[in-house]
Amino acid sequence: MTRYLFAIAALCAVGLACRGTAPAATAAKEAPPPAIEPDLAAGSTLVDARADELMRAMSARLAQAESFALEAEETYDEVPEQSPRQSLAGIRRVAVRRPDRAWGDATGDAVNRTFVYDGTTLSVYDKEQNVWASGVVPPTIDGALDWAFEQTGTVVPLADFLYADPYARMMGSVQRGVYLGIHDVAGVPCHHLSFEQANIDWQIWIDAGRDPLPRKLTIAYKTEDEVPQYTAVIRKWDFKAAVPDSLFTFAPPATATRIEVPAMARTQTAQPVEAQEKK
Repeated sequence: MTRYLFAIAALCAVGLACRGTAPAATAAKEAPPPAIEPDLAAGSTLVDARADELMRAMSARLAQAESFALEAEETYDEVPEQSPRQSLAGIRRVAVRRPDRAWGDATGDAVNRTFVYDGTTLSVYDKEQNVWASGVVPPTIDGALDWAFEQTGTVVPLADFLYADPYARMMGSVQRGVYLGIHDVAGVPCHHLSFEQANIDWQIWIDAGRDPLPRKLTIAYKTEDEVPQYTAVIRKWDFKAAVPDSLFTFAPPATATRIEVPAMARTQTAQPVEAQEKK
């Protein structure tokens, strides 16, 4: 039970990257973890040159930012057995200060949680259940996000935009990619790109103005029953946002109950190998 609580709680944080099919944490009205499958064998690749160029430009723009904040409106499918498809929605807010600070908060139909990463510790608070979990993780954003998947089978929505190299994370397993033209996202003209992988199809809309920021992302899980979809419209980007140390300091409510998660408890007594190697 505690493993499941952490698995769904970790989703409140911030990515795309999932290996293979979506993990079991997608149950109980939780969003299918957005996934770009970074570890699958790429096989044959045929990507339109303009689509590839735009993805590289977008990645470079995000990678060069020392800090930023974003706000996204999410919709995702829940397809219960013996029940009609449901479309659920939520708002996700994220703040990052590279290389080792991240914060996220999600509110909506099925997700109401907060995540804090301070460079050493990952903490997650479930506001509905009033429970929290915390543990020592690797000392970089990349390492912490990887740890969340490796230890719990969970990834975090929109996380690939937070990695040091978003292009490598998102394009590593792409088999085909095309440029579809200029299409509108909430009044913003965007380059519309579509990509295919073994287990998913995904589309991204990149601002066609002077700043090549991602404005929308849609993922279809084509190997899952009923092919559920996840969509995020990133309605705000702020590269001048205040990201003080206090934002990354976790303080659970006095009434909240701490839950013990085996994967996190193990890290209380022994730091991950990456952390030890960097001492």
